[in-house]
Amino acid sequence: MKKVSRRFAMRATVAGAVAAALGGTARADGPAAPKLLTLEGELKVHPKYLYRYFLTVLGTGQTCGLYGADHGRESGLLAGVQLPARVRVRGVLGTEHHPGGTKENPSPFPAAWLIYMDVHEVETLR
Repeated sequence: MKKVSRRFAMRATVAGAVAAALGGTARADGPAAPKLLTLEGELKVHPKYLYRYFLTVLGTGQTCGLYGADHGRESGLLAGVQLPARVRVRGVLGTEHHPGGTKENPSPFPAAWLIYMDVHEVETLR
């Protein structure tokens, strides 16, 4: 049996919590409106990562990728924030698997699960 690292176990726990927050049951009258969740932290920008904007969640050190409400890489809401900034964002959380590179198309990023938020509201904090 393969030994599981503490880092892998923590990531699996976070991914499970996000999946539980996103989960729900299907209803006969159609899908419910997405549940907007709130995160607070320091907004950062990285021009060459898998997502341009990300949030370092206060108190945990975890990062969460931030997209536009339409899942676009460039978010008009986030582009207007003067950096460095502490922000409160509301949106829909999700997870995404980045498969890493292949022999034909190498990637500098390893295979990993990412936690992201499609941002609907941004509030700058003091």
